[in-house]
Amino acid sequence: MRFESVKIKNKNIVKISEEQIQNELTGKYKPTTIETGIITFPFSELSDREFELLSYLLVKEKIKVNSFEQHTDIALMQGVAERGRDCVLYQNGEVSGLIQCKKYRGRFTKPQFLKELIKFVLFSIKDPKILPIRDKFEYFLFVSYDITEPASTLIKSFKTEIKEEISNNEINKLTDEIINEFESFNSFALNSPKQEVENILNKISVKYYNSTDLSRELSSNNKLAQCFFRIMSVIDIESADNIFRKALDDYGLKLLTDIDLKSLQERIGKTEENDRINLGFVDFFGYSAEFFKFIKGDELKKLLTCIADVSGVLNKQQMDFIISQIHEHILQKITHKLLLQNKIHAFSVGIAAPYLFRRLSLKLISKTMPKKMIPDIYPHSKLSKDDLIKEISEQLFESSNQVMNKDYSHLVGNPDDIQFKIKIYNHTHQGLNNIDDARNVFNKDIEIIKPVLDEIEEIVSNLIPDSRTVVIKDGSFFDNNADVSRIKKTIDKIENNQ
Repeated sequence: MRFESVKIKNKNIVKISEEQIQNELTGKYKPTTIETGIITFPFSELSDREFELLSYLLVKEKIKVNSFEQHTDIALMQGVAERGRDCVLYQNGEVSGLIQCKKYRGRFTKPQFLKELIKFVLFSIKDPKILPIRDKFEYFLFVSYDITEPASTLIKSFKTEIKEEISNNEINKLTDEIINEFESFNSFALNSPKQEVENILNKISVKYYNSTDLSRELSSNNKLAQCFFRIMSVIDIESADNIFRKALDDYGLKLLTDIDLKSLQERIGKTEENDRINLGFVDFFGYSAEFFKFIKGDELKKLLTCIADVSGVLNKQQMDFIISQIHEHILQKITHKLLLQNKIHAFSVGIAAPYLFRRLSLKLISKTMPKKMIPDIYPHSKLSKDDLIKEISEQLFESSNQVMNKDYSHLVGNPDDIQFKIKIYNHTHQGLNNIDDARNVFNKDIEIIKPVLDEIEEIVSNLIPDSRTVVIKDGSFFDNNADVSRIKKTIDKIENNQ
């Protein structure tokens, strides 16, 4: 293997030569992937070294166009004794980060990641040259598949989460395990540098790329992708079918192609006029007018009440689903990306949930009553976005002002509940001495929050269908193999999403 010595600001390192890199690219086996427009490459089928080489070349291309953070150069390590580094990143000749590549078919876990991170930190304590400027150093984890949710939470909120790992003694425990496990750290056996490990972890930044991220980057570099994968181009039948169906739908011919409409047409198409009962919220096909004359009165009322109950359950579940989506996106897009990045104050986060709930619940209930009734029952439906923010914020200010003045009369619950709410208030109002401080902070923050609220509203709104229909059938589908097959596919789809 050939190496070339590269001098970077008076520090000699060994860097793999371009000739050697080209030699490593000439391997005979290339995993197959199918080009369908949206590709997830099978990175886990590469060898460990091939995955490192691919990561190096991918980042090198991004550095050429100044699109990989602040880094201006990259070096690929030898593959042995790299001290927790597969690639080293530089900024204007100074070490500024590293890439650690992990090729697993399963998800990379939080304990696995912490061990890798601590190993590197211990190496950096032995040799400070590999981590010269801690608060500007970026540690990148590249995984061939994905990471677990706890690992994702740790990395995305690293500055906060690592403090928690330190406080619960997890970092100290893992540090001892690694020192005992690896001979390289025998010198630490009698005097473990736990405090130094914690200091370094509190300084550096951590980021990760999973297979989806890497596929997105690689899909725009077909030449590089072909160096590692045998790409088969196929016609995307499903997309073509969707386009064809939409074209027919535009000309009013959807019934010819929509499988559910075709099935429904087969069931009700031959139903006689006298056997079609239309009652607004529910339509009955195959039940005669004489039958409904027979069950009139209390029995008919009971039947319609049962149907209304089903609709009520569905509406409640859909509302609960929307609320859960609102809180999930607030956590991801406002708490993690704005609050934990110190871009906004905790007090200002309080606007998000009530604002989004009022905006999105309106869309959900709009199909359950006549449009003329909505403004009377939901007055906020007439408000613009800015007016709704103003209305809710005034409610927040009023509540905050009461608590600041030691007036807890509006807080509901038993004494323990009220004390807990007061603690929450104290946390969200940290640094605010009076209601004027709260107003000033909110007025500044809301301009940052507004576009994020619009983004969340659009995402969650797309989960609310414009119209909803439930079809209740008899048991004749048991005798139709195609219907049974579709039921199985539907169940599989639901279970796989859980």
